[in-house]
Amino acid sequence: MTQPSVLILRAAGTNCERETAFAFEHFGAASTTLHVNALLADSEQLLSHHILAIPGGFSYGDDVGAGAVFACELGTRLADPLQRFIANGGLVLGICNGFQVLVRLGLLPGLAQTLGKQEVSLTDNVSHKYEDR
Repeated sequence: MTQPSVLILRAAGTNCERETAFAFEHFGAASTTLHVNALLADSEQLLSHHILAIPGGFSYGDDVGAGAVFACELGTRLADPLQRFIANGGLVLGICNGFQVLVRLGLLPGLAQTLGKQEVSLTDNVSHKYEDR
């Protein structure tokens, strides 16, 4: 079996890329951490990996909305490589703010997987408190 290869994408404000790399490597994957600008300069790098992980933190400060700027950048500048990556069986993981990026990008909930078409939204829960069940 080929060793899984993970591309961990970081941007301004993300802050758990080292922990993400450690977790993947602990279970036998090879990981590469790359700033989004480096991927924008050479988008074909994405296609040499099995998994794309977008870690948590506060990408671009979350001033405009959770993950909105990061998602816009990925959707407008990397749509074709992302669609090819997914079509070729690539897996995508979003952690914390990375999950929000995937929702904004239109990759979650994964019903149609249409980049740029956000089908759901994240909002407050009924209790207005953090809940972990």
